[in-house]
Amino acid sequence: MKSREVALIGLMLSLSLLLQIMPLKIKTPWGMDIDLVAVPIIVLTLLLGFTSSLIALGLLFIGISMISSTSWLGASMKVPATLSVVIGIELAKRLTRFNMHSHATRSLVMFIVLSYIIGTSIRIPLMVAMNYYYALPIYLNLPKEQVIPEVEKWFHMPFWLVIGIPNAIQSAVDIIGGLLAVIPVLRRFPQVFD
Repeated sequence: MKSREVALIGLMLSLSLLLQIMPLKIKTPWGMDIDLVAVPIIVLTLLLGFTSSLIALGLLFIGISMISSTSWLGASMKVPATLSVVIGIELAKRLTRFNMHSHATRSLVMFIVLSYIIGTSIRIPLMVAMNYYYALPIYLNLPKEQVIPEVEKWFHMPFWLVIGIPNAIQSAVDIIGGLLAVIPVLRRFPQVFD
């Protein structure tokens, strides 16, 4: 691994952890935050690729476990959720042969849409299952069998929608936020990331 990659991973990880403790977030009633924590990880994925983001996600788990009020439970949900978006971006990159240095609007839009579709297709079922079998029974201190009826009673909608809607919104924030951070830098300083 090059020193530039190590430095960028450290910088983006620090930014993610800073965003984790900042009050710039929207809290859902069952504990999920819609925030910007994953955006620096998406920036890493776009600039350095899949392997660098996996390293950063492993370190992010440790960092969130140490500094967040949600501790290891929040970290164990944030990391797989973000990983699903990273996988969506990586697969979309390969399927569309998208190049971050390209200035073609059509290829950028196709890349964004495909990244979102693949990422949310992985993220939503994963988060529904993890919330049902693991996170919400611990967070709400309820037996697993009571989680769905209790959540549906609170929100008057199906459980999968209660979990799916904010995860779909968070995926859009992650992908669009990452691209909005990367594209202007690459257009202004393309030589830095060649």
